[in-house]
Amino acid sequence: MILGMKRATKLALIGTAFFVVALLGLYEFLHLLPAGERVDKLIVTVQPTQNPIDLRTPSEALRKYLEERIGIPVEVYVPTDYAQVIEALRYKNTHVAIMGSWPAYLAVKNAQAELLLAEVRTVAIGGERVNATFYYSYWIVLKDSPYHSLADLRGKRVCFPSRVSSSGYLAPLARLVELGLLERQGSGVADPSKFFGEVVIGGGYGQCWEALKAGQVEATVIAGDVSYSLYTEALESSRIIETQGPLPSHVVVVAKDLPPELKRKIRDAFLGLSDPHNRDLMRRFVSALFVGFEEKSEEEHFGSLTRYIELTGLSYG
Repeated sequence: MILGMKRATKLALIGTAFFVVALLGLYEFLHLLPAGERVDKLIVTVQPTQNPIDLRTPSEALRKYLEERIGIPVEVYVPTDYAQVIEALRYKNTHVAIMGSWPAYLAVKNAQAELLLAEVRTVAIGGERVNATFYYSYWIVLKDSPYHSLADLRGKRVCFPSRVSSSGYLAPLARLVELGLLERQGSGVADPSKFFGEVVIGGGYGQCWEALKAGQVEATVIAGDVSYSLYTEALESSRIIETQGPLPSHVVVVAKDLPPELKRKIRDAFLGLSDPHNRDLMRRFVSALFVGFEEKSEEEHFGSLTRYIELTGLSYG
């Protein structure tokens, strides 16, 4: 009997040991980047606006540039979606992320990230091309359309480029709420189908513009950060009936607990991409509209975005 008890106790101790080891392994996996400790290799996660299949060469060029400027080995990781970037920041599996403003806002709010820099892009505002950290998007109809305001579009068929676009979905929907044309139901989200007769998700600004030209929808949205050729074609052949913005540009965020000196080196390296000789590293990899980076506070850069999220109740994804 005593022998059996000793054996059971021994097995229990072994089981407990395995459990503790498993917990320690899980903890180490989720905390690869201990706060305040030296970083031997910098992990940079980039959510590009191009096809990841075509990005091996430009990502390598950016990696080498960052290594030379920062002084430690750099690994560039290209995920398939923004959710992976946010989770990598949350579980400390990446140090730096280049991403769109909406998921970046969520990373700052929920994943212990902080805004380091805002991207300066060549965008269209009205009829001019300017370099800015913000832009606008526009509700448009064809020139011979009988509709002259968003109110006229009640019950009509419209095209949104994407449900995860701040300029193509979040802000246009927030504008409807601002104008009192659409209401949130309790704690729910603003639903465009409660105002429009039919909502089409086109898959991109170009697709929605083609649908408008073909008469398949009555209105769509165009943004100032699309290619200039698409922007000018759309505006020359349409009428703007409503404007929303400003909308924040893409950003660089970093893990909050990185050593201050390393943050400074990262900031200086990315600011160095603003040099005309270095811009192609970003233009070939992340955005063809890239001009440089600029320091912005979270309140300043995310202010309008925060308001749109509050108005609509939308969550990213």
